[in-house]
Amino acid sequence: MTPADAPSRLTDRAGLPLTGGSLALNFRAVSLLEGIRAAIAVAGTLAAGALLDQPQLALAALGALLACFTDPGGALPARLPPMLIFGVAGAICLGGFGLLDGASPLLAIPVAGLTIFCCSLARIYGQGGLLTGNLLAVTIVLALDMPTGSPVAALHAAFGFWAGAAEAAILTLALWRIRPFGPARAALADAALALAELARDLAEREADAGGETGFDLHARGHRRAVREAIERARAVTQATLRRRGVASQRANALVLRLATFDQLFGALIALGEEMAARGADDPAARRALAGIGDLLGAMAPELEAGRTLDTAPLRAGLEALRGTVSSAKGDPALRRPLAAALDRLSVLITVSNAPGVTAADEIVPPDLMATILGPLRSNLSLASVPLRHALRSMLVAIPALAFVAWLGNPFGHWLAITVILVLQPHFSATWIRAIERVGGTAAGGLVAAAIGLLVHTRLELAVAMVPLTLFAFAVRGVNYSAWVVLLTPMIVLLIEQIDPGANQWVVAASRVGFTLAGGILAVAANLVLWPSFEGNRLGAARRDAIAAHRAYLVAAFAHLTADAPPPEAARRQAGLASNNLEASIARVMMEPHRDDDPLLRAAIVTDAALRRTAGRLAALALEPRPEAAARAGCRAWAEALAAWFDPDLPDPPPLPPPVGLPAIDDGLARLARQAELVREPVTSETIA
Repeated sequence: MTPADAPSRLTDRAGLPLTGGSLALNFRAVSLLEGIRAAIAVAGTLAAGALLDQPQLALAALGALLACFTDPGGALPARLPPMLIFGVAGAICLGGFGLLDGASPLLAIPVAGLTIFCCSLARIYGQGGLLTGNLLAVTIVLALDMPTGSPVAALHAAFGFWAGAAEAAILTLALWRIRPFGPARAALADAALALAELARDLAEREADAGGETGFDLHARGHRRAVREAIERARAVTQATLRRRGVASQRANALVLRLATFDQLFGALIALGEEMAARGADDPAARRALAGIGDLLGAMAPELEAGRTLDTAPLRAGLEALRGTVSSAKGDPALRRPLAAALDRLSVLITVSNAPGVTAADEIVPPDLMATILGPLRSNLSLASVPLRHALRSMLVAIPALAFVAWLGNPFGHWLAITVILVLQPHFSATWIRAIERVGGTAAGGLVAAAIGLLVHTRLELAVAMVPLTLFAFAVRGVNYSAWVVLLTPMIVLLIEQIDPGANQWVVAASRVGFTLAGGILAVAANLVLWPSFEGNRLGAARRDAIAAHRAYLVAAFAHLTADAPPPEAARRQAGLASNNLEASIARVMMEPHRDDDPLLRAAIVTDAALRRTAGRLAALALEPRPEAAARAGCRAWAEALAAWFDPDLPDPPPLPPPVGLPAIDDGLARLARQAELVREPVTSETIA
């Protein structure tokens, strides 16, 4: 790679794209079980209604479909509560708002708006709350389109909806109960594959004559992906063990392997930093890195299947790597992180104890009241992005619902539904989601119309739903735009069951038209009502990242100069802070901005410098503890560097002299250079 092509690759490999996830494909997210569940719950219920001549079972199919949407994935403790809560709350909303709309539409619309506010605020409880809240809002919109004339009719509709949602929850319990550790094992396998990609890319990386651009791209792209994979695995593992308990061999193996992956990640970060610092081509190190990638890639399917890693091929592969490293005569500075990486691989294979980690340490029983009230208290302010988003959703939904009621179009509810689903807390996410949803809906509308030309009876429509739901839910996590394309014909066919006789072309065209109008309205609302531009938060994200790396620096030097434990927790927090900074930069780049925006340019420079800082600290953590005299010099450097990484300190002290150990002195000099890069934009910003 040459410096000339660095800018074009920055937006690609760095994870800072100008266009986002609609084109991203994740084929490991294919889930046949999700497809089977949806096919049984939705298409099976529709088929039963057609065979028994019970069209009201279409409401049960609707409840099952929306309940399948609310499933956030992962371990059963994370999957079932949103589905069960949605089933009960959705039934209440469907029956209650249908009854209220039949009695007084003028009262039903503002009450629906207030309820949509609460549903939108539910995102403060994580992915499960976000999905459940959004789909409850969708249920409210549909209920206003199905007014009932009596409490008995409302109760029948609510019971049918609840029965469908309960069916989906029962199927979830039946299909995933037999593999209670499956989600955690799959998440560990994803972490292994992310580490494998990091190692392989590092093996192919070459130093640039004009600087460290290639390694900057590697760090920003791959370290972010690995940290996210490890944190996902951590969350799924903790949820699994809260349900299953920690007193088992499988529980201990999960936690120990997770901790070992994180330690292996640290060793590979240190190795990448040493390679970037020296710029020398070390064939043995590159062969070892490629072998580490291959070994991790071979471990992934074994981890996901729950099979032992202590096999002859994996042991032979590890011994071959040890032989490559020990027989080579390359740079000694590369041997230390390589040896640490191979030690962690050995732990993975033998599942011996990762230092300082037990299964019980990973599980902290949640406080129920704190879990419910804590996020609510912290978001009851207009400074809260989720609260502003909920207010925005309410203020847009009420006139949209009133317009739909006045229009009288049987498919006008797609206008309000699109507004609810497209409207996001941040402007960048809103307009991208609008493009994805409108484009996917238009393509899906053509598919729905084509299917409508081939099937005519209720039973034929139900049969057509089987492959559609099976495939749609199986690939739901692969790509959002493709999912919307499949969702549209599924919804159109379902409406044909609820409202038979409607022309598929009319249904599809109405959905496309109202979806386009809803997308435009959502984008306009995000521009007018409390516009939430990421540029206003980029400075805070950068300061948080600097503070996290300062804490990592203090912990790393405490380990180097005293008896402090390895700085694993501080390294993790620094990595998460860098990921947050890069996500903030990505959102800014997807918003309208000036190409010469000084804050954006400063944030990108700071991000690269902090990634190099983290790499150098990971390398220092692997250095042997120096003698007493050198330790005193290291402590002086730690105090000086901590001051340089403190944005509240206007005049940092001068840097101390070298400590007299070449390997450590080289690392200290590199940390000082990164501190200068980080501090310059911070100082200019605080002065301004």
